[in-house]
Amino acid sequence: MDLINQIKERFEMTPADLNGIRELLTIRKLTAEELAELAVDFTDNCFLEYRDALDPKCESVSLRNMHSNYIVEAITLLLEFGLDPNTIINNNNVMWNTTSIDAPNVGPSVLKLLLENGGNPNHFIPNAHETLFESIDFDVSYEAYTHKYFHIVQCWLILMAYGACWQDNGKIPLTMLGDNTVEIFKNYQLYDYEIEPLPQEPGKFGCWIMHIYNIETKEEVAVFK
Repeated sequence: MDLINQIKERFEMTPADLNGIRELLTIRKLTAEELAELAVDFTDNCFLEYRDALDPKCESVSLRNMHSNYIVEAITLLLEFGLDPNTIINNNNVMWNTTSIDAPNVGPSVLKLLLENGGNPNHFIPNAHETLFESIDFDVSYEAYTHKYFHIVQCWLILMAYGACWQDNGKIPLTMLGDNTVEIFKNYQLYDYEIEPLPQEPGKFGCWIMHIYNIETKEEVAVFK
């Protein structure tokens, strides 16, 4: 078994053998593409995992054995050994994968970690024909009330906090209130949202306003409409 597959096998253990992975990573210097492959593979293992863990019919995963429980530590380890968060491998990228890690606060934590270690908040994959932020912004606009919505909103806020914007005009879709700036969402876990449905009008469907507020103080800090 080659080195990359050995590392993947250690991650897939329950729990993941992070010490063993560290030892394998010291055998030789991995290329940018190899590290990106590992990062994408590791995060792929967390794909909508929390949803499955809550489903009594899904016996293969539980809250105790989720890969999501140690994905932050695994990505931290890959960063230590030179992972570039922006590397694209087979039209995939680790930052894009974070939006499908639905265990509470896990996907956003991984995304924030990657952005703080050189990730581009306006990351672009040519085959996607849009940036990561534009992709998430579409989901925020059209997938309200779905299972994955809360962590999608968290990732959306984090990207804007680190500089993401619409590429055609350099703007963001939020209106910040008072003296607040979008940088407050670097501490994304301090904020929640409420959706205010609006009366339906001819030619307008699913109209609503999102109010974003500080969980502790209840201060409304931003509006999205």
